[in-house]
Amino acid sequence: MKCQQCGWDDHGDFAFCENCGAKQAPASMDTATKDATRYLCAAVQLDPGLNDSALRGILHEEHRAVASSPGIDLVTVLKYGLAARQRHLLRDGVLGAILFLFVIVFLGSPGTALALLVPLGLCAWLTVFIESMVANYSVVAAELSRDRFDPAKAPQPVNRQDRLRLAEIEARDRGNVTVFAGYSPFVGYGRTAGRWSFTLDVAKPAEDRTLVAFTAQELRDFIAADVARLALPGVEVENRMFINGLDLLHGFEPEVQKAVLPDELAAPVSRVDDAVFDRLQDDPQSRARPYLVLRIGGWSGQLVVTMFLRFALLPQKDVLFVEANYSLLTPIRHEYLAIDRLLPRPTWRQVSRLVSASLVKTLPALFGGFFRTVSVPLAALGRPRKLRREAREITEDRTFNYGAGPSLREQAADGAYHRYFQQLDREMYGKLAERRVIDALTRFLEDHGVDTSELVERTTTILNHGIYVAGDGRIDAKSIAVGSNAVARTINRVTEAGRKG
Repeated sequence: MKCQQCGWDDHGDFAFCENCGAKQAPASMDTATKDATRYLCAAVQLDPGLNDSALRGILHEEHRAVASSPGIDLVTVLKYGLAARQRHLLRDGVLGAILFLFVIVFLGSPGTALALLVPLGLCAWLTVFIESMVANYSVVAAELSRDRFDPAKAPQPVNRQDRLRLAEIEARDRGNVTVFAGYSPFVGYGRTAGRWSFTLDVAKPAEDRTLVAFTAQELRDFIAADVARLALPGVEVENRMFINGLDLLHGFEPEVQKAVLPDELAAPVSRVDDAVFDRLQDDPQSRARPYLVLRIGGWSGQLVVTMFLRFALLPQKDVLFVEANYSLLTPIRHEYLAIDRLLPRPTWRQVSRLVSASLVKTLPALFGGFFRTVSVPLAALGRPRKLRREAREITEDRTFNYGAGPSLREQAADGAYHRYFQQLDREMYGKLAERRVIDALTRFLEDHGVDTSELVERTTTILNHGIYVAGDGRIDAKSIAVGSNAVARTINRVTEAGRKG
């Protein structure tokens, strides 16, 4: 395929031109993804710390996986982040020079330094103010407003290596494999919001019925097709594999390790074929866990509820294990949403607000800018040594963690809802998905002649006792017996913290 910008003959499925870095065929972007993406583009413009974290933790990590960013065009955000870094470095360089000059003069003549304190402070404030004006009105208001934002017009990186790295990230961000670094496997999807699980005896036929054998893959595909028809906006259903980055160098079956990590000195692959998923469905004890992922997004991408479903037939094929986990992405922070209140040209009131905000930021920016000015070139110089250390951890120590860190969307999330109805909608999304999944599971088992009386009882327990929780609340379905004479129905109640959500 030829690039529309420069005419270079690229690979047919290449996301970015190898020559000029232009996006070959911009994918259509729905309103929710577009809004969430532009808010994060504004965030990396206005928050140097968040931008540094994004570029350091995503763009410059060549051996680690990329955290999935549900509902976000990550590459567009990183393009704006790279452009913002040039401006931030210029501002930090000026601030660092001002601080350095003051220190040199103070060491030579404290009296002269005190006399220069006011003019140097004024120069520092003016530097912060000008950068804030450029960021807010030359970039955010001019390019990231609702009616002007166009991902295809995102600034292209000057460095060819950055363009190729962005093309690689584009492919990895849209894969079906998540390699996590810490305790929680569902990195990129927000905080844990609840879970439940139970087992069912699928060897007991319904009255006057004959059992029809089935596989976990058939059950997964049936529920995926049914849930995809859920009448809610922003519903997405996919298969996704979750793997701990510490386990990739040991602890896996050879065929799985080869599929996920074909080259130990490169990042894990972002996509595996369906055969790997089917093989793992038949191996409930593997460390690589396949899940059916149901994601529901609302409020223009501000609220994302994700349900992770796993089905496993135990080796005897007479017990079905069903597991559900929930994750929640809360709205983006208020300060990043303020871009919608910016006018194309600032009023005197808005200018006065920037003046006062710049005064507050000047002292932290002065010291922070100095350290960033020093740390950026040091990090660039230390990158080859970092890569050598990671290579040694891979080839010799065998202790390297390939897992991705927190996603940019998670770092930009607020700790609370912005609207009361957002909390209600979170509950609605979770309960509707929950009901749809259980109903589909019931129909599937009935079609295969399985006695579903225990499942009906389990459904009542889950739905009536509010298994779907939020915050730090947690429920584990324990001591729920199955079988012909099962009577145990003990469960843990929602904690008070979870009830307050």
